Amino acid sequence: TCVATLTVLPSAQCPLPPAPQGFVALQPGTFQMGEAGLAGPVHAVTLSYPFFMAQKEVTQSEYIARMGSNPSWFLGPNLPVERVNWVNARAYCTALNVQHAGSLPVGYEYRLPTEAEWEYACRAGTSSAWNVGAALGCSNANFRPVSNAPCVGQSTSVGNYAANPWGLFDMHGNVWEWCLDSFAGYPVTAVTAPFVTGGLLRIFRGGSWNDNSTLCRSAYRNGEDPNLGWNFIGFRVVLAPIFVP
Repeated sequence: TCVATLTVLPSAQCPLPPAPQGFVALQPGTFQMGEAGLAGPVHAVTLSYPFFMAQKEVTQSEYIARMGSNPSWFLGPNLPVERVNWVNARAYCTALNVQHAGSLPVGYEYRLPTEAEWEYACRAGTSSAWNVGAALGCSNANFRPVSNAPCVGQSTSVGNYAANPWGLFDMHGNVWEWCLDSFAGYPVTAVTAPFVTGGLLRIFRGGSWNDNSTLCRSAYRNGEDPNLGWNFIGFRVVLAPIFVP
């Protein structure tokens, strides 16, 4: 596995425009990434650049509009697109960049979030197991409680539950979300803007309608072959600095 760091181009330090419609602006910051006994070692991560994250998971109507197809199992225009693999998710981001060519902030692009960006956004300043506190219930997210009786039993319309403190919806449950990174062990020391590439598996985060609350925790991490798609994995998009490995 090759470990690389995200390098922010000098031009990306220019003042940024307001957040695009449907996105929230996230400022630079430092947080404790991971959870003891679940995803460790816990380590300090600094994101040294501002970025924008989509408030909601990419919907089927959005995916169809740009890609001309819909791989989803559960059908509905406002349901998250799923059964979309990592390669497909990246292709969607490329289509977004083509669509908005000439209007993007200098040094920025639409892409999948890094794993660190995702957890930073999911936590939204919280340090609890979930961004809603010490427990997750069916009033908070679409998942499968320990009782094995699912909250819903399939994906639900994006934004159907209350947003986290930073205005982001469905960071817990509904569908897992692809991240840009390869799956690898965490470092033991503090890092800035981590990004891992070169591994066989790609990270996905957040849990889904078919998972118990443990798998929906802010720190829980999972990985999959980038060429495989399932009806419980989707994605959301960030507008963030271009990576220079």
